[in-house]
Amino acid sequence: MGKELERRGSPDPLFARWIGTYASGEFGALVEAVLAATNAMAARVGEPERDAMRRHFLATSRYEWMFWDMGWRQETWPV
Repeated sequence: MGKELERRGSPDPLFARWIGTYASGEFGALVEAVLAATNAMAARVGEPERDAMRRHFLATSRYEWMFWDMGWRQETWPV
């Protein structure tokens, strides 16, 4: 997502700065490190723990999708 946002750019300097962080090699390396740590942990635990990890991953993925979808549809905070 970060690389696509970077490709499109933004006229807003604050958003452009955020995009730069999100698209940076450092951020990509951090993502890779988290994935490696997650895979290492999954290799050390049993199937019930891996099932819990999958459930948490799906839940957080839904929240991430909802975040981006809210921006795409230009929703406002309902509370």
